[in-house]
Amino acid sequence: MKKLMIVLVFVFISAGISAQSVTPPQNWLDLFANFNVWLGSLAGIAAVTVFLAAAVNTLLKTKGFGKQLTAWLISILLLAVGNIVNIGFMAEFNWFHTVIYGLAAGFIANGIFDIGLVKLLLQAFKIEPKE
Repeated sequence: MKKLMIVLVFVFISAGISAQSVTPPQNWLDLFANFNVWLGSLAGIAAVTVFLAAAVNTLLKTKGFGKQLTAWLISILLLAVGNIVNIGFMAEFNWFHTVIYGLAAGFIANGIFDIGLVKLLLQAFKIEPKE
């Protein structure tokens, strides 16, 4: 089983995927001016999460694991609000998908995974349709 997991990890890492590149907003005006860009994809949610988590972490002066936890909570909250209001790509999600995508955006925002690997994992678990 361990060998199979190692092979799968290498397959996921070595697969040629074109990653989306969305730069985080530079200020609050940029966040509200390009609202559709940020809520249009998983990469956009991760970029907004980076911006909002940095603002919250500065305000609360969090350190260590608290910074990561803040990013995960913010990303789940962003997707939940988008699901409730029916905006962006998360408009038709059920709550399970909302939480899973929120955690995925949090992992991307923290730099734990990249967007390509997360999309492959979501497709492997049949959460996201194959492109």
